[in-house]
Amino acid sequence: MKIPLKILVLLSLKGFEKRFYYYSKNVKTYIQAYEKTEQEYKQYFGKNKYSSYDSFRVVMNRKIKNRK
Repeated sequence: MKIPLKILVLLSLKGFEKRFYYYSKNVKTYIQAYEKTEQEYKQYFGKNKYSSYDSFRVVMNRKIKNRK
C-alpha cells in the first residue's frame, strides 16, 4: 500500500499541526479541526496520534512555550 506524502507528513508534529490549521479554516471549532485531522491519520495508520484534543493542546502549548 502506498501512502501519499500528505499523509506521511502527519507523522511529525509540524505536519500534524499544519493539517490541523488547514482544517481549522474550514470548520467552526478547533476541536472539529483536530477530529478531522485525527480521522485522516487514523484512516491510514489505524490509531489516533493523540489520545484526545486536550493531549494535542498540551503538546502544542509546550511547543509554543519553548519557542520563547
